[in-house]
Amino acid sequence: MEDYYSMLGLDPGASEESIKAVYRRLAREHHPDGKVDSTELERERFSAYMAQLNGAYAVLSDAKLRREYDHKLKILSSLQSGSPVSRVTKTVSKPKSNERFAPHDDVDLVLARELSKQLRANLLAHHKGISWKEKELEGFDWGLEGSSWSSHFCVAGLGFAVLNLASAKKFTNYSRGIIARCNRSVRKSHFLFLLPFQRLYEWESVSAEFNRFFSAESHTKFSNVPVEIALLDARQGRTTRFGGQSRGKRLEELLQCVSTTS
Repeated sequence: MEDYYSMLGLDPGASEESIKAVYRRLAREHHPDGKVDSTELERERFSAYMAQLNGAYAVLSDAKLRREYDHKLKILSSLQSGSPVSRVTKTVSKPKSNERFAPHDDVDLVLARELSKQLRANLLAHHKGISWKEKELEGFDWGLEGSSWSSHFCVAGLGFAVLNLASAKKFTNYSRGIIARCNRSVRKSHFLFLLPFQRLYEWESVSAEFNRFFSAESHTKFSNVPVEIALLDARQGRTTRFGGQSRGKRLEELLQCVSTTS
């Protein structure tokens, strides 16, 4: 059974808006008609991928089909988690060899989410001059919005036990959605997305995904919107930052606040 949510890089609870937005973006990027310089073999691969993508969207965009699919997915997940050796030939989400979940993954996820909450607390405790309000942001553990006389700020955090290519894609997908929904036309908007994690795999692929995110955003109507993504390694105590050319002083101040040790 194919995992359509993983194919799109979203959670099972993703909104219709997010599903549509991600599908359209992936279709633009991978449609064989746009690959004029590709070889015949490459075009066949793009065509096969588009067929899978269209199949996923056909199910997830239809309320009735999605309910039926979610029910089957839930049953399959229960069978796998309840049996030491599953008889199902295809798992819902088959990890690569270096991505296997270890017994302590649940603990690592709790630790990552706790760090995520601590970052939020640091921001509220140390950043003065902005009145923050809770904001429910799809895909994130928490979200805050605030404003000054000339600027609008949006900060969100999402913790992962393991940061790999799959989690990086999920993070950028939800970040795109937040920018699209929360960008302001009157006040200049600033976005800071925080990703605390416990373990890291596939660094080259992960960094390439975040670089693609900013490269793609630079060609959209949000090209002048200051955005920064900060990866926070809970075990090593390191912060790795990704940002566009529009990254400014205000985002620097916000990141310093969330990184403050209480």
